[in-house]
Amino acid sequence: MVRPLLTPRLAAVAPPDAFLLSWAEGVLRDALHRSPRLDSRRYEIFGQGSRVNGTYLEPTSDIDLVLMLRAPFGAGYGWEDFRDDVLAVLGESYTVRMGRRCLNVDDPDSLFGEMVDVLVATEHRFQLAPGRYEQGVFFRDREGRPIVNFPKQHRRNGDAKDGRTGGRFKAAVRTAKRVRKLAERERMIAEGAAPSYLLECLLFNVPDRVYRGGRPYRAALDWLHRHADSLAGLPCQNGINRLFGPGPDQWEPGQAVRIIDVLHEI
Repeated sequence: MVRPLLTPRLAAVAPPDAFLLSWAEGVLRDALHRSPRLDSRRYEIFGQGSRVNGTYLEPTSDIDLVLMLRAPFGAGYGWEDFRDDVLAVLGESYTVRMGRRCLNVDDPDSLFGEMVDVLVATEHRFQLAPGRYEQGVFFRDREGRPIVNFPKQHRRNGDAKDGRTGGRFKAAVRTAKRVRKLAERERMIAEGAAPSYLLECLLFNVPDRVYRGGRPYRAALDWLHRHADSLAGLPCQNGINRLFGPGPDQWEPGQAVRIIDVLHEI
């Protein structure tokens, strides 16, 4: 199995985030250039997830990349074709498997294989008016269920709120993740029952003014606890999708209430 020259194991101390993201994008792009089926395709690579959003806890947190095929795709070529072509070309250099949503690159001999997950998607356009749209991504999970999300808007809105609250919003998200770990360790909630995306979206919906006091995380939890009966209509952080509902990328309000109760108790 041929290994790319750009993927040696690096030192134990992780490089700065901006460098890591740029490096991971470059390694992925170099791999894709080796596929004649992808060479003529228009695609975009960008980051998503806790490392890009500034809400991660561990310096070794995964780098989550989105590989988005730009519209128009061409007749007879869709998400499944794009995914299969990406799997094929990455499989020439790495051991790659399809995870629940992302491609997991399993390669313990390279930092890319240890740290990078790739969401393969096609461009989705949410029409606002004639000629105006919000750019999102479309993909299917392992069960084949269609999912549309808006990671760029999620990041943009989170950055804006963090700026308005003087950095307190993202600090509260990180605190909630630490408290969740404690709750899981004490078996107050099941592992995986409080996804980071759900926690971040819940805290995003707390009004900015609540974060401006002396104990922003506690104040945000108090607000969510007081408004537990009115969570059902909340939007996601991207401002487009609904947080609660029957979809594969949504939750039940009761699940959120139970999580809030546990976090509020600690």
